[in-house]
Amino acid sequence: MKCYIRNIVLPFLLLAMMACNDNNVNIADLDFNPMVNFAEGDTVLLDMDMKNVVNQGIVIPSERQCDDGGFVFCFNGKKGLYYKIFYQNESYKFGNDNELNSENFYGSWEDVSIGFKHITSTGLVYDTVRIVGNPRDERKYYGEDITENQFNDRRIGKILAAMRREKDWYNSIVEKAAYNKVTVERQMYLDAIWMIREAIEDGEFNNRWKRNPRVGCYSFMLVVCDKNALEKIPEYIKNIGCTDENGKFVNPYSFFANNNIDGVSVVVSDRVLKTRAILTPEYGLYLDDTASQRSHKLYSEALFEQFFSDVSHQYTLRNIPVIQDVVSDNKPYTRAQYEANKHHFDSTQLIYDYPFVNEIPGETVRVDSSDNSIVLVNPGNDDIKNLRKESTGIRTRVGFTYGKFRGKIKFPVMLNDDHMWNGLTNAFWLIYQNNHDWNLRRRSESGYIDKGDDSPNPERKQDNFYSEIDIEIVKAAPFWPENRKIKEDDPILEKERQNNDVMFCSTNWDLACRDPKKFKSGITEITYDGVTYKAARWNELYKALTSKTPISNDIFKEDYYYYEIEWRPTEIIWRVGPSPDNMQVVGYMNDEYTSIPNNQMLCIVTQEYHYSEWWPPVVFWQGLIPYNKSDIEGKVFEIVIE
Repeated sequence: MKCYIRNIVLPFLLLAMMACNDNNVNIADLDFNPMVNFAEGDTVLLDMDMKNVVNQGIVIPSERQCDDGGFVFCFNGKKGLYYKIFYQNESYKFGNDNELNSENFYGSWEDVSIGFKHITSTGLVYDTVRIVGNPRDERKYYGEDITENQFNDRRIGKILAAMRREKDWYNSIVEKAAYNKVTVERQMYLDAIWMIREAIEDGEFNNRWKRNPRVGCYSFMLVVCDKNALEKIPEYIKNIGCTDENGKFVNPYSFFANNNIDGVSVVVSDRVLKTRAILTPEYGLYLDDTASQRSHKLYSEALFEQFFSDVSHQYTLRNIPVIQDVVSDNKPYTRAQYEANKHHFDSTQLIYDYPFVNEIPGETVRVDSSDNSIVLVNPGNDDIKNLRKESTGIRTRVGFTYGKFRGKIKFPVMLNDDHMWNGLTNAFWLIYQNNHDWNLRRRSESGYIDKGDDSPNPERKQDNFYSEIDIEIVKAAPFWPENRKIKEDDPILEKERQNNDVMFCSTNWDLACRDPKKFKSGITEITYDGVTYKAARWNELYKALTSKTPISNDIFKEDYYYYEIEWRPTEIIWRVGPSPDNMQVVGYMNDEYTSIPNNQMLCIVTQEYHYSEWWPPVVFWQGLIPYNKSDIEGKVFEIVIE
């Protein structure tokens, strides 16, 4: 893989330079170059190699990108001194004076027990370093070795046999299958997969993928010292896998910035690395079925998998028994028909059900090799006795913490020429990768409320794994009902039914964490770059903050469009645009108003049928929108994280 260079100089400072006796070291004389085996320039641009990273983790550079075993660094050394190299992600970090800087992504040699190395002769010193996941070798990221497929027929078969033998277990699965509206066999299979996923959390293997390297820019810091100074450097800096007397990790960048030690020279190179992850369907699509489970290639390489969304039973759809396409060149569903159908059917004729998710893997998602895309399909209906509003989606299989997540997507057109909505919510969103302790959010002083706890007096917990950041595009009003009492025939709503706008809804699920100093319920005005966004939280126990911005339905008529969530340690920025260089900000929040997640997340693209009640005041009722006759298709071309 080629390495491209761009002239960008980041303002990294020379942190400190102290020396003593005959071992004086002038940092200018060190002539530190952290990447001598990559082309010259202030910035080395090197995309992450995304092959075989799902269960092994990201390595920079990979073996395919470099024959030298890593970045070769070089400096002028003096016999008798000692040295150590560190790296840190500079794009998504907390500053040296911020107590959260231990959360930064920093590392050194992969074997953390290697401390400072001895320089045995004066002259040029060459060594190598790689950027890897779990660089502090934290035990919480350990588990079973899953580089080989653990979801094999033998392991699954043993669990299925046990389910059939134990009557109570089997009966509970039958009940669960009925509730989820799937076959018993499918529910058994899903439960078996869940059990294996739980089992592989225990083990003695370093699952570096559980804390992948971050995207963006990396700096490299060289520390050189004499023997006397080495004795003054704490063990938790010599070995970044150790903790201090308070049981906390200490960031070496902040340590050397805030501690001057005689005999220690510290230099941060002005050469930096800039990296990003590009996720495409080139390695296939992993499906939740036995064929994919048996394929080691798909298991280890596919960067996307089918996503089966949870079906909420919060409300019940009261659907009219009509099959007709809303967006169609032939006979689109009109406003006149919508109004007429309000009174055409009585309660006995309506179909009471919920949105559906197809239980057969691969029926609503597929790879289109003609343009290297993944096709998302909301299946059409042709049987009046088996009507379904069926959602579809995909999810990435590689997790990241922070980044600018940008999807190149062809979503379906949502409104027809009569401005009728097809009932779909087009969504591009992030979700927590795992619900185990290794992926907990930052500990909260005030506590989090569990996502599923809607009780009037919920328990607040200091730890929680749930995180979610959403782009949901839906036909809704651009204001919140708190602004005024709105009836369905209010002219202000009628105006919304007659325009070509849809709402770009930006949401951060903060689990009602009250740690932010400006946390409140109701409408919150947040200003960014001269624009004020109105974000709503229904009450103090509501677990999310959402803003709405009108955008044109015409964007879906393009061959594709870009949707972006820039997730940073202290803020989230939402954008949309026709190209990566032409993006418009449509939403903004920061940690003064909402708790920003810091755990590892996956990216999801969905086309879902949601309840209209979720977006008051209701512009169009889902139940009065017919079942689609033809397949509704969208396409995902790539997701870039940078």
